[in-house]
Amino acid sequence: MSTNNNTLTGQATEPQITEWKAKYKYGIYAIAVDGHIGYFKNPGRNELNCALSKSERDKALNVFEELANVTFIGGSEEILKDDQMFIGVAQELKEKLDGKKATLVNL
Repeated sequence: MSTNNNTLTGQATEPQITEWKAKYKYGIYAIAVDGHIGYFKNPGRNELNCALSKSERDKALNVFEELANVTFIGGSEEILKDDQMFIGVAQELKEKLDGKKATLVNL
């Protein structure tokens, strides 16, 4: 699929995005890199547990790869397959692993 100035490879239609928003209770987000776009659902505990189970000290990218695979809902799969594009995706996925910020309150 070729791209023009306004369309990214894998770009979803507005009706598709609306459907995903209704389907995934934690919401969705997109990551665009090098003319491609992929859509992901925000991870819940199950997806985070699955991703973190792949954690190995010498293979840190495994966590991001698993998180991407279990939360990918559509768009260009090339962003998951191409090493250079995936590095950019992994940097954005790190934000999702951080989750919402909580505050400890001593009582």
